[in-house]
Amino acid sequence: RRQRQRCIRDRRGQGVDTFLEVGPDATLTAMVAEIVADAGVRRVPVSRRDQPEVGVLTSALGQLWVAGVPVDWAAYHGQTGARPGVVDLPTYAFDHTWYWPEAAPAARRDVHGEALDGRFWAAVESGDPDLVGGELGVGADEPFSAVLPKLAQWRRAAQQRSTVDAWRYRVVWRRQDVTGNENLTGSWLVLMVPGQEDHPLLAGLAERGAEMIPVVLDELDRDGIARRLSAASAAAGPVAGMISLMSLAGAGVVEALAVAQALAVTEVEGRLWWLTSGAVSVDDSEPLTDLDGSAVWGLGRVVGLEVPLRWGGLVDLPGVLGG
Repeated sequence: RRQRQRCIRDRRGQGVDTFLEVGPDATLTAMVAEIVADAGVRRVPVSRRDQPEVGVLTSALGQLWVAGVPVDWAAYHGQTGARPGVVDLPTYAFDHTWYWPEAAPAARRDVHGEALDGRFWAAVESGDPDLVGGELGVGADEPFSAVLPKLAQWRRAAQQRSTVDAWRYRVVWRRQDVTGNENLTGSWLVLMVPGQEDHPLLAGLAERGAEMIPVVLDELDRDGIARRLSAASAAAGPVAGMISLMSLAGAGVVEALAVAQALAVTEVEGRLWWLTSGAVSVDDSEPLTDLDGSAVWGLGRVVGLEVPLRWGGLVDLPGVLGG
């Protein structure tokens, strides 16, 4: 829709005052009426739903002729001056064929059960009676006759926990090694709040070949952010992408939502990457330290689904930045 609006404005700027819609209805000409309010602009559809096709087409040609648009009436009426013939087009043959591939049901992988089994056998392989006993809940000096019922009870409890765990949604982190040698190109808008003008990320990203253009947002409402983004984009020219440092200064869901809404009402090109630090925990060695940033991750997943062409993604940085 945004591309159509831009096209209509461009044509109007070039002096076009007559818009002819060749389609099944007057959808696009109605859009012209919303965008261009000039009284001298004519909007002519050649077909209207639930109206006689020949009559609507003849009326459209008449409107064009009255407006001074040249019409080849000889081609319309034919060489003999007769009215154009009307033929019935064949209807579409619906053969009700199912083209979607049928995927074979995959065997459910019991991730939680595998983790429990792995923990138990790791305790066994350690050879530590206290570790195995702590896992099963038995003392190191109890006889085997006492261990066996405990082992069966542990297995039943593990299976029950595994079944319940399978009903829940789980986020799984997968390690990906990167070289760190990738370079950036073009102009990048860096969204920040006052006080982040000297953030070390600016220099680090600039060393990768990008032209970093700071956009300091002291107005954190949608319209104010939209004005700043439009002004920065107009001054920078084509924008390769955008990076937000705002959550590194404590910005949360409210500010991130205002930025996402501003992107929806501007024509700034490029995707937005939102940076946090301590907002997600991959394992026990990385504690959560930014709960506001964690909430932004939830919002970011929704924004990525609703406006995938404007949203780049989320990046959680370590507490100490390296190369």
